[in-house]
Amino acid sequence: MNWLNENTINYKKRIAEKHSFEVLLGNTQQKSVTEIFTAGASNFVSDAFKYNNLGSGTVLTTPTSLKTEWALQSFLARVNYAYDNKYLLTLTARADGSSRFGINNKWGTFPSAAIAWNASNEKFLQDVKAISSLKFRFSAGVTGNQEIDPYRSLSRLSSYQYTFANTLVNGLAIASFANPDLTWEKTAQYNFGIDLELFSNRIQLTTDIYYKRTSDLLLEVPVPYSSSLTSAFQNLGVVRNKGVELGLKTVNFQGDFNWTTNLIFSANRNKILTLGGSPYFFVTDPASPTTLPTQIIKVGESVGAFYMYEADGVNPANGLQKYKDLNGDGLITQDADRKIVGSSQPKFLASITNTFRYQNFDLSVFFNASYGNKIFNWTRANLETGTGYTGAVATLLDRWTPSNRNTDVHKAIENPAVTISDRFVEDGSFIRLKNVTLGYSLPSHLLSKLKLSGLRVYVSGSNLYTWTNYTGYDPEVSTNGQNSISTGMDRAAYPNARSIQGGISLTL
Repeated sequence: MNWLNENTINYKKRIAEKHSFEVLLGNTQQKSVTEIFTAGASNFVSDAFKYNNLGSGTVLTTPTSLKTEWALQSFLARVNYAYDNKYLLTLTARADGSSRFGINNKWGTFPSAAIAWNASNEKFLQDVKAISSLKFRFSAGVTGNQEIDPYRSLSRLSSYQYTFANTLVNGLAIASFANPDLTWEKTAQYNFGIDLELFSNRIQLTTDIYYKRTSDLLLEVPVPYSSSLTSAFQNLGVVRNKGVELGLKTVNFQGDFNWTTNLIFSANRNKILTLGGSPYFFVTDPASPTTLPTQIIKVGESVGAFYMYEADGVNPANGLQKYKDLNGDGLITQDADRKIVGSSQPKFLASITNTFRYQNFDLSVFFNASYGNKIFNWTRANLETGTGYTGAVATLLDRWTPSNRNTDVHKAIENPAVTISDRFVEDGSFIRLKNVTLGYSLPSHLLSKLKLSGLRVYVSGSNLYTWTNYTGYDPEVSTNGQNSISTGMDRAAYPNARSIQGGISLTL
């Protein structure tokens, strides 16, 4: 169950035709309750009961149950002021209290301010016919992030099974430390933008330059094993993001044939500034069954950096994987011979949409692209182990054997451990034909006969084709979802589905 209650009041006032005010006050409340119960059985005497009589199964599986709750309470206020529709000011403040944080720091206060200048309303630009609209914007503010699982601030117990006197018994053990000071992750952002429209809106350009400083990061931080746990959830570190976003829309043709183009480009640079005094710590892949780190959080580097050995071919004598001896001491050690071999952060993202209209037909073609991001292809790493316990990729056909020593694929071995090396760090750049939609709208004289306001039939295809050198299923996916510190991991992640759909849009 998830419910949201929003209550706002507005007040508007205009003074002397040039001063306009707008005030908004509000309160919102949200709560989510999740309950899960599972039970199962197998080896049924008969299928007649389907799932309505689990007790008739002779093998019962262990039942599971789960309940989680979280709540959010917010108070907000906003004031807008405009003078002569030339100079604009917006002041905003909100206070948010989240049940996900520690008892000492559940509430956070997040103010912001923005100013804008409608330069095109000034007299000295009135006679410049080429400029339809010109606005300069600047804003500064703080936002908060509460996207963590509930109860991360509490000391928790988990059930485990133990064997005593050859008997399996259930017990409880500590699963996490309490952190009553756990609080909001905060991002201070400064943004400068320009909105420009030319030639009666035939060309529309939007530009934004931003600087973000995120502090009190919500991180799973390694702790000494002597504590009985391997990590603890804390607020730690500062990350900086800065970049540029560009949007360009052009009306290329107008008339019986219409053609518009919408181009979006963004580039972001990310850097870790501090980690609370620590120079680095390793990231454990949340989806990994092992604790082998593949990524590192390190001061001076970007989030999502891959840290591992560099592959150096295969030993022709024994068929084992070789790694580069970075410090030249004749040994391969974790401390001295691993390095950052790439980052999951793209150098830029881009998309372009072309929309065509001719008479009653319309056609939209949408491409999106990413350049410069790396992906650790854990799926290929696992399928190249050659243990015989799992499936395998075709590259194993060229594996080392006594009769095939000149190869870069190691021999088949029984060790199921994946080799963590840059051999499996791949270029995740791609260009994708994301969507194509073709539609036809019924002409007005037929609509009037049918007494309809509008009727459009269309067919649309999504994820139709991808140009990429990535060898996995999909370069646009991440096993760890929106986890910001462990991006770029592909552990058999489910690819974006290619779909074709058609429909009728009817307006009465």
